[in-house]
Amino acid sequence: MAKLPLPPTRETAPAESNAEMRRLPPPERIALLKPAAFLTVLAVAAGLGLGVHLVRYAQVADAAQKQDTATAGESVPRTSRLYRLKPIVTNLTEPADVWLRLDAAIVFEDEMPNSEIVSAEISEDLLAFLKTLKVRQLEGATQLQHLREDLRDRVAIRSGGDVRDLIIESLVVQ
Repeated sequence: MAKLPLPPTRETAPAESNAEMRRLPPPERIALLKPAAFLTVLAVAAGLGLGVHLVRYAQVADAAQKQDTATAGESVPRTSRLYRLKPIVTNLTEPADVWLRLDAAIVFEDEMPNSEIVSAEISEDLLAFLKTLKVRQLEGATQLQHLREDLRDRVAIRSGGDVRDLIIESLVVQ
């Protein structure tokens, strides 16, 4: 049998020798640390300045909000009035033998002049709109939500924005 030669022993590790070669002399290290220290101090100063600015801005916003709530509290609170519309009964466009009954109420300001006249005009407008509907426009929750939004829009237009809301009490299709 032949003897294999032993690997040569190393006296210095290659990583150690490379690390010694990469190490910069102390004056060059200081030259690299100066810009890093300057940028760190600059970032801290900018953060402090921004923090002080945001605190002042928040104080001004809080003071303005407190002033708004104080002035709003001094004004007369608005009251609302609920007016029930007469039931609206009509047939649908398609199919013609299907009938719809709508019981609704409107919410308007207490000081609204001619509330009886406005509510009658709203009932007339809702009747004209409901006559144009088809059964498929009333199927499903999404379609009913669209109908409710359409009715609210018509009420707001007819009243000139005086009516705050339309409440559908019942809607029967048969």
